[in-house]
Amino acid sequence: MVLLFNVYITPSKGNQFAIFDRGNLKSSDKLDVTKYALSSLAHAYPWSKAIINIELDPNHYTPQDSKSIYSFIAEEFSNVEVIFSDKRCTLQKNWQELYYKINSDLIFYLGNHDHVFMDSSNVCLKNLVKISKNYENPTIITSHYPENIRWAKSGYIELNEINPRNLNKNFKINDDHLSYKGICIDSLNVISKSLYYKWFFEGDWGDQIELPRTDGIGGLDLIRIKNSLGIDLPLQDIIIPYKEQLRHFDGYMHQRISNDICPSLSIPDGFFKSEIKIRYGYDDYKQGWVNINPKNPNYYAYNKNGADYKLTLEDIPLFWKNRISEIDINNEINEEEMTQYRLHSIQQMVYSDTRYNPYIEDGVIQKIFNTHLQNHPQYKLI
Repeated sequence: MVLLFNVYITPSKGNQFAIFDRGNLKSSDKLDVTKYALSSLAHAYPWSKAIINIELDPNHYTPQDSKSIYSFIAEEFSNVEVIFSDKRCTLQKNWQELYYKINSDLIFYLGNHDHVFMDSSNVCLKNLVKISKNYENPTIITSHYPENIRWAKSGYIELNEINPRNLNKNFKINDDHLSYKGICIDSLNVISKSLYYKWFFEGDWGDQIELPRTDGIGGLDLIRIKNSLGIDLPLQDIIIPYKEQLRHFDGYMHQRISNDICPSLSIPDGFFKSEIKIRYGYDDYKQGWVNINPKNPNYYAYNKNGADYKLTLEDIPLFWKNRISEIDINNEINEEEMTQYRLHSIQQMVYSDTRYNPYIEDGVIQKIFNTHLQNHPQYKLI
């Protein structure tokens, strides 16, 4: 699988329609957030190639900033062939030229600089890649987990609506994932090379229309362009994992998912120096450390008495592991109890919007729990 990272970085406000609330979390420089996300992606999969296009706003950044980004990429992706450009694809001909650099049937396409791979291993993603070969036109949903897992059957319900307009076609609960037929042009997903070809080669929209992101954030989207040409987009086999893969750095406030349910992220102190310090299972909060406690009723982003994460030690993100310098574990914790509270925090994510709850079948949450318990084979559901 090829990683395709195609972004534009500017410190100015990007999506003026999105409402983000980082709560008690500090803000981070966008270049640091980009590096943080790239570091996570470097560990997410054994890429056949990494095509990374990062264009920086010339009004705010210098050529030295671009060199710094490239040096970081070269170090993080040291075992992968990297094709780097300081210009992102915007025109149809740019996307078409890039097609011939893709050396895999699958593409992890990202048009966002701030979605972070949070899984504790890449086992789930590897399994999803294998599963995708059973589908004609696969698309693996990789981010916005709480939203996608709950609207897999009902489809997206507009924020000003109560009920779904149409249920998704061919919804199915599978052993390793949910699936349905639909169209998804989000710049966050694993797509097939054949779908990429249909997106960018079928129809000619010339050199005047720019499409830096297929989902059209801040401009035209692929659907509107294709409609203007009288071309229908092909139906995709949408695959939704039972386990969160990537998370948006600034959370999901725009979907009514607040920081007390699925909080925004922050870069751990000491991350870039490989000096992350973790406190596990303590009720109090210690500055300078990553405070992890699934039993804490709150997240720090929402309440300063809360924990940074409601994980277990087995759930620590994969890309942190070689950057941790110290772990302080509370000897009084009960590991099985911690695991049960961890599952409860995931359940809260799934059921946080009551509009969707009637359409979440009982079997879904059981599959989610079983998938997460693969990190804890010694425990079973109570």
